[in-house]
Amino acid sequence: MGISNQEASMLFTSAFSSLSQPTARSMNTAATQLYEQPVNLKQLLGTASPSAMQKYNLLPETISNGFTAQIVTRVAKSTEESTDVLLAPKNSKDHFIDTVRVEIPLPLDSPPYGLGIELLEVEGGGREDGLGIVIVQGLVPGGNAERALGQANADEETIMQGDSISAVELLIRRTGQSSTEEQTDVLSARTECLGYDATVEAIGNLLSSLEDSSSNNNIEEATIVLTLRRLRRRPQIQVKLHYPPSQNLPPETIKVQLGDNLRMSLLQKGVKLNDKLAQRYDGKPTGSGNCGSGGLCRTCAVSVMRGGELLSPPKQNEKKMLEDTPRWRLACKSWVGYEMKEGEISIQVNPRQW
Repeated sequence: MGISNQEASMLFTSAFSSLSQPTARSMNTAATQLYEQPVNLKQLLGTASPSAMQKYNLLPETISNGFTAQIVTRVAKSTEESTDVLLAPKNSKDHFIDTVRVEIPLPLDSPPYGLGIELLEVEGGGREDGLGIVIVQGLVPGGNAERALGQANADEETIMQGDSISAVELLIRRTGQSSTEEQTDVLSARTECLGYDATVEAIGNLLSSLEDSSSNNNIEEATIVLTLRRLRRRPQIQVKLHYPPSQNLPPETIKVQLGDNLRMSLLQKGVKLNDKLAQRYDGKPTGSGNCGSGGLCRTCAVSVMRGGELLSPPKQNEKKMLEDTPRWRLACKSWVGYEMKEGEISIQVNPRQW
């Protein structure tokens, strides 16, 4: 729901002040903020299969009270600022919001068309601006969503209780004048952070457009594609640190978050990571400082003893820099939680001092 910058202050007041309706609970207040695009975990860390992700699912009672909304302001060089209202986890330390897409085929021989999804509004009931948080409460027995669930294989995402519908697409595949000609019409609606009535209206408008087209007998197939926001627990990742004997420090274990940069996590914990003995790769003298996580100086290198599969794979430049020490990684170019795995990473700090 993109809005202009001119409307941002009004949206802030209406969306995130205490809700005035007596039967509604209050949304968390979140200030408008200059927004920097967060790390895309799926691009950076790869993806896991739907079956592997099941262990991160939360109980329905946790999900129903686990979403909040926040105003996000994006700044582009060539356009005016735009502001959106997006879902966020209330407990961002332990939870994250995953995005999944599911397809629901619509039988063309049985209008009126429907999804067969029961929705529950958990925030924002009765608001005049139409904002709120709506989640899936269940599936109607024999409905289209339940049929799609029954036809899905183990490696496909399926709709779950507690999911919030962020966007809806209606794909209508038509045949042309000849049997080899095909055309696909795509109609879409954004429903993230809309209340119950606004969500039902947006979906209903899409489905009614299919009913309006049903008299056109060249429709071959109609499919609803749902983009769902799913609240999940974060993978639990520990890093066990071993220090050189000369530092006379015992091993210690720290907790890190999915998607954390290894160098930043260690520096924030007070670990003296930059090695003065490092032979730099950028031609500068040994001991002349670090490159600021540019991946050029090798001063933040660590030796990975176990758990290397939990780190994002090295790029070609890093492989070239460390080709003589295959167990080493540049901490500044290593992110934890690859393929959404959890576990323990064991590393040697300042490996040149061992």
